[in-house]
Amino acid sequence: MLEALFLLYFLVLLATLVFKSRIVTGPWLFLLRAFFPNWKFFHATGNVPHLYARWALSHTGPSDAVQWSDWNPIFPRRPRRVLHLFHNADTNLALVQQNLVEHLAADLNHMAADADARALVSYQLVSRLVCQSLLAQQPGCAHGQFEVRMLLDGTSGLIEEDTMMRSPVLPCR
Repeated sequence: MLEALFLLYFLVLLATLVFKSRIVTGPWLFLLRAFFPNWKFFHATGNVPHLYARWALSHTGPSDAVQWSDWNPIFPRRPRRVLHLFHNADTNLALVQQNLVEHLAADLNHMAADADARALVSYQLVSRLVCQSLLAQQPGCAHGQFEVRMLLDGTSGLIEEDTMMRSPVLPCR
């Protein structure tokens, strides 16, 4: 019986590789996508969306020029430890946040050219995520701004970098 189940399993896998299925879309599926991870990395390699942000302190001087920081990645690589094999909540949270950035990039790709990205739910969630991250790193942060950059990494380092979108200045309070 166990052999028959294994054979059936591999036949189903083979059938999914050979026969193309219809892509299921719709507004009801859009609401449920937060429960499912983005599995596009199994499909093909390519540009990966990364989130970069910069911040500015509230200025009280005579000059109205705002001093911006350099662009910094929001999700830097996490250190690895042996304990993470058993409990790794921080990295799991970072994966969920990266999944949100990938959903924003997908929404931006499917958006009309004259549409406003600020109306997207994924944009609003990412902007809140950026403000929370900036306030955690710089408690005096008054303004923030983020970019979604498409990066293509190779074996020798960064091959290509393209800015997909830059947000307007966000109040981080």
